[in-house]
Amino acid sequence: MRRESLAAVGVASLLLAGVAAARSPAPPVAQTPARDARVIAPPPSGAATVSGVVTTADGQGRPLGMAHVVIVGASTGALRVTSTDSEGRFTFAGLPADRYVVGASRPPFLGAVAGARRPARPGTAIVVAEGQVIANVAIRLPPGAAIAGVIVDERGQPATGVMVGLQQWRVQNGERVLVPAGVGPTGTDERGAYRLYGLTPGEYFVSAFRSGGAGITPTVLSDADVDAALKGARIAQTPVTLAGTYAPVYFPGTPRASDAAPVVLGVGEERLGIDVRLQLSRIGRVEGVVSNADGQPAANAQVLLAVASASSAVQMTMRARVMPDGRFSFMNVAPGSYTLLAIAGGPQSDQSASARVDIDGSDATGIQLTLGPSLTLAARLVFSGTGSQPALAGRRVPLKTLTPGLPDAGAPQVGATRADGTFEITRVSPGRYLLGGPLFFGASNDSVIWALESVVVDGRDVTDLPFDIATDHPPKSIVVTYGDRWQQIAGRLSQRSGAAASDFTMVAFPADGAYWLSGSRRILTARPGVDGRYTMAGPGPLTLPPGDYLLAAVTDLDKDEQFDPAFLTSLMPLAVPVKLGPGERKVQDLVIK
Repeated sequence: MRRESLAAVGVASLLLAGVAAARSPAPPVAQTPARDARVIAPPPSGAATVSGVVTTADGQGRPLGMAHVVIVGASTGALRVTSTDSEGRFTFAGLPADRYVVGASRPPFLGAVAGARRPARPGTAIVVAEGQVIANVAIRLPPGAAIAGVIVDERGQPATGVMVGLQQWRVQNGERVLVPAGVGPTGTDERGAYRLYGLTPGEYFVSAFRSGGAGITPTVLSDADVDAALKGARIAQTPVTLAGTYAPVYFPGTPRASDAAPVVLGVGEERLGIDVRLQLSRIGRVEGVVSNADGQPAANAQVLLAVASASSAVQMTMRARVMPDGRFSFMNVAPGSYTLLAIAGGPQSDQSASARVDIDGSDATGIQLTLGPSLTLAARLVFSGTGSQPALAGRRVPLKTLTPGLPDAGAPQVGATRADGTFEITRVSPGRYLLGGPLFFGASNDSVIWALESVVVDGRDVTDLPFDIATDHPPKSIVVTYGDRWQQIAGRLSQRSGAAASDFTMVAFPADGAYWLSGSRRILTARPGVDGRYTMAGPGPLTLPPGDYLLAAVTDLDKDEQFDPAFLTSLMPLAVPVKLGPGERKVQDLVIK
């Protein structure tokens, strides 16, 4: 796919995310008696027109021709795409009355939404009445920033084929971890040079790592070998494996993520000279034996070694073959912390064993893994609502593993529900989990009606909260309830004069800090429209669960900043408390003071 097309898709995704909470329930799905298929309705239309111009935000205000422009309606779902002419102008005609957000993109500039103060921010909704003509919508695209430098090996020579990536600190499940920044990684050229561009303003951490992950195996040649090679003769090569490997290194040259130096970028800023010197670290060996509960070798088992830290620049899983005597080994293991997991052979096996392994300048040998039955948990799905309830059978409740280093092969398996709603979660290892999420109902309106209402484990409500599972005290009762009631917060944000305040972002978050988790559905943001009105949440999976919330208006919001506990704590003194009851659509107007 061309970079221009990707940019257009990115802006469209941003717009869709901004209007998702304002969508009204979808109309009933039409079905034909013969095929039970969905009937696709024609796109909504009307007599309104929205037009404007796309220019650069670099101080010159140059019009940008051939920029992709997207418009999305919040309630009608109207979605149109067009391109600007040579003067940067665009027009959308035949639009129905609705609240619209409009965005544009054209590399190498950053995509932007009309009304946004900074790149990658939600814009201001444009309220369009039936037949209304709105002109002069201005979208300004800022230039992207860039980071460039040179990667050298331990001898100071240019390192070719090295992968260079960007990370940013984020709070996930209450822990501060480095996550990919969404750009790259890219490889170095023959000079060891790299360049990452199209970056939004912010703080980045640069990491460099060899893509192979194995030890370095050079070939030693004598003077006679070199002379023979120059004469065209074929020479015998003697490989020598060094006891070292290139571990991931963070700028300015440290293998520890906690010691990495940030690279701060402004709008359109280009930071050169972000150079990194690779380090040759001693590699280790991991060896052990896998046995069954009776002490016999588990020759049919598989053993996996996974990086245990979510902050590592390289997330990888290695597999080892178990020999007939139960022995296994991993060679060329870079320094770090790992999760070692043994799983008995066969797709239906529930036998497993795990251990923590640290490699730091020495080998880890003599590890004994004894297979034992993995935990099997009994659970039940319940539908509780006022409307007709869907069938209980055939549903799969989402389960998210929050334990770092647990590979997919070792993840628990959630079984389909039976006719009475009961189901089982098998192959459960000790760790931290999050249960519940949107259910899949196929081509049915139920997908936008039913939402998670509660998760109760042994009588304790853990809805939207992580819970721990231990081998010696596994849960005895798990009840997951979905309901068709939905909650919402809406209102109007205004100035003291009564004029609409559209240049702010609304933030709703729980009063209880235990729910301040990355990606939590209980933490929402919304940008008021030009009339100052905002809407947060909607029916089905878009609902805001009942509870005590705090509502605040901020002038600007960084990416994912609403999930940062420190940021939310700073908002608490100025926020307005809002209590949201089951099925309540609260109207809360705010005045900027």
